[in-house]
Amino acid sequence: MRRIYLILIAVFALVTAAQAQLHDGSQPFNGLIIREDGRGVKARVEVVGSDKLTFSDGKGRFGLTDIKPEDVLRIVFRRDEILIPVAGRSSLRIVLSEESLAYTAEESQELANIGFGYVKRREKVDFSSGISGDRLRATGCSNVIDALLMFVPSLRMVNGELCLYGQGTINSSSAVLVLCDGQEINPAHINIADVENVEVLKGANMYGFRGANGVVLITTKSAQSK
Repeated sequence: MRRIYLILIAVFALVTAAQAQLHDGSQPFNGLIIREDGRGVKARVEVVGSDKLTFSDGKGRFGLTDIKPEDVLRIVFRRDEILIPVAGRSSLRIVLSEESLAYTAEESQELANIGFGYVKRREKVDFSSGISGDRLRATGCSNVIDALLMFVPSLRMVNGELCLYGQGTINSSSAVLVLCDGQEINPAHINIADVENVEVLKGANMYGFRGANGVVLITTKSAQSK
């Protein structure tokens, strides 16, 4: 009898928690990114026009909340990215082509039924160092590198390279990968007046071998307006 009573209490607690989440307006959106042979894809998943993001795990699973029908997901893996409209779907099973950036994206009731399980483990609003261009310019620095060094204590200049303190050297260079609007670039060549925002990621393996040393993502005003 006591065991049945405890089970009923546990069920009641789960139902109450789920109702509370729904009352808050949060809704789970689960996704799966795999290749044609079923292998999971590690990727960064962003909601375009928002600071909401997450990362898929080794099996390709990711979770988000409060996704609107009109939202578009940006899937970034290695140097490639694809844009996938949500189009009112409550979940997405994404299958990537082995030889190109072609994909299929279908709603999956199985993924939808998982509820908040994926979300609790994986959703992020930002990593650690999301910095607006206005804040960088407010430092009075004339270039992006000096401004970033002021804002991100773990960033260092080592032998002329921008490095993240505490990140192990994965290859012959310990430099972070710097991407401006998706293209690799020397940060010294970026006009600080053009910067919309910067994000610093530690150990971002989804950007390939170089990303393991860290990645600095720079978005310019022109790219943000597209």
